[in-house]
Amino acid sequence: MTSDTPPFMNYRALLLGALMLTAISLGMIILALLLDVQKATAPQLLTLSALWIAPGIFTGLKARDGRLLHGMVTGLAGALLLSLLIYLMPQVAVLQQLAGDKSVVVIILGGLWGAVGGLFAEIVHLRRVRKGRGQNSQVRH
Repeated sequence: MTSDTPPFMNYRALLLGALMLTAISLGMIILALLLDVQKATAPQLLTLSALWIAPGIFTGLKARDGRLLHGMVTGLAGALLLSLLIYLMPQVAVLQQLAGDKSVVVIILGGLWGAVGGLFAEIVHLRRVRKGRGQNSQVRH
C-alpha cells in the first residue's frame, strides 16, 4: 500500500539543519580555541547559541507543514550531536563548561532556539502566502 503524499516530516531538511547547527557550533569552538579563550560566561554562551536560530529557519522553510516542530527537532538533534562531539573532544577548559550535566542544558537550548527559528519560518511562510493572495486578487480586478 503506497501513498502519493509525501511524509509529514522532511527528514532531509532535519538532517541538513542538524549538521548546519553542529557546523556553526564547531566553527565557534574552533574560533574560541584560536583566540585562546579559557572561560566563557553564561550570557556569552547564550548569545552565541542564538545563532542556532538559523538552522531552525532553514529547516522550517524547507518543511511543507509543521515548521515550528521541524525547527525544534532540528535544534534538539543538532545540540545532541554537538554534545556527543564535545564529549569526544580533547579536554579543553572552554569545552568542559558545556560537558557533563550541562549538556542537557545545551540540548534544551538547541530545541528552544530551533523552535524560535521554526516560528520565524512560519511567519515568513505566512507573509509569502499573504503576498501571493494579494497579487492574485489584483490580477483578477
